Amino acid sequence: MDNQQEVTAIHHSIVDSTMAIIAGLFLIEQINKNGAKVFIHEGIKIDIDKDLIVLGLKVSLEESLIEDFGESEGLNRTYGMLKDMYTESADKSISLTPFGQELLSTLFIDLVEDIKAEFNGTIH
Repeated sequence: MDNQQEVTAIHHSIVDSTMAIIAGLFLIEQINKNGAKVFIHEGIKIDIDKDLIVLGLKVSLEESLIEDFGESEGLNRTYGMLKDMYTESADKSISLTPFGQELLSTLFIDLVEDIKAEFNGTIH
């Protein structure tokens, strides 16, 4: 493996770790809000876990940014967006920012809408 491949592999690892942190924070928020590992929108519940949230971030952010900007720049932009999704400081606990909450909620609202459309398409 040459140096650039090694650097890229490490960059992927950093992005993946950051996604896992954000996924954990979103999961905690949903458990506190809904009493379980579920996302609820318009009465529809979706069971969620950290892996599903990370997958959503990978597909909606990382893959599309890599596709648009190439691997190196795409990873940089992904990491930049991820860093804007949560906040940490010495005087308060780590938490999602309003941007992070909105982005993840939108991701799962879109999933609920897809499920509703699929369900409605099967009823004749």
